Amino acid sequence: MAISPFTQSLIRKGLGKLAGLPGDITRTQESATNNQFEQAQNDWRVRLSLAPDATYLYKASKPGILKPLNGTKGVIFPYTPQIQVSYAANYEPTEPVHSNYKIYQYRNSSVDQISITATFTAQDTEEANYMLAVIHFFKSVTKMFYGQDQIPVNGTPPPLCFLSGLGTYQFNNHPIVITSFNYSLPDKVDYIRAQLESPSPVPNNEPPTGAQEGTQAKEPTIIQRIARLGLTLLPGGEAPPTVFSPPRPGKFTDATYVPTQIQIQLTAYPVVSRNDIRDKFSLEQYANGSLTTKGIW
Repeated sequence: MAISPFTQSLIRKGLGKLAGLPGDITRTQESATNNQFEQAQNDWRVRLSLAPDATYLYKASKPGILKPLNGTKGVIFPYTPQIQVSYAANYEPTEPVHSNYKIYQYRNSSVDQISITATFTAQDTEEANYMLAVIHFFKSVTKMFYGQDQIPVNGTPPPLCFLSGLGTYQFNNHPIVITSFNYSLPDKVDYIRAQLESPSPVPNNEPPTGAQEGTQAKEPTIIQRIARLGLTLLPGGEAPPTVFSPPRPGKFTDATYVPTQIQIQLTAYPVVSRNDIRDKFSLEQYANGSLTTKGIW
């Protein structure tokens, strides 16, 4: 969006602040046009990622269909998800005989199950690839390393994930383990094809359908159209049955279809090590927000 010459003259005269805008119109215009809000501040989108030194799943040397997650360093939720976190202080009751009241004694505190409900959409092949990677990632993090696994060694529990987003004092690389992943494939939306691998090149002896690259296909004349129509019609003017040719190798055989909109549900448990509780925890520091920046639930 270009700034009109009249507005530019106002800016030069020091009148660049318009009603309803908190700052200079040039700064507001750049922020709205470039959509780079995260560059001005920390990226506050909700993200689930692996440990920085992980060498598995989308960080593996051959991530396969998880490769799109490598570019975003984990799963970025395109729409703000609904996150539910429960904190509890547990008390045990003591019931004295011949008393009107129970006596409650403190036992412990806990952070209970975390629920995340999120929406993903796909409007083109690239977004379809990302949605497919997200689905397969959450299916993968609910399984342990087993059988032929060597890095990590087989028998290793499911991977630890880190939740971040919504600013410094919300989620700051808070560790969690995914306990369940639910998604449904709706029947009342369109489906779009995901294709992670590039299609194989067309053989030299098989020209592509339509025009050659860089040239324009020649439109057939009316006489040619009539001639072709006469060759394809059966006696009585009936068209022959359609014959579908098999797909070319590498072009559609690896295709997978995902819905244009999907909703997923995650449940997780927070992870806090005993060393962190012993060496770092202080209610005073927790209350002033210092421990939140260190990933303490």
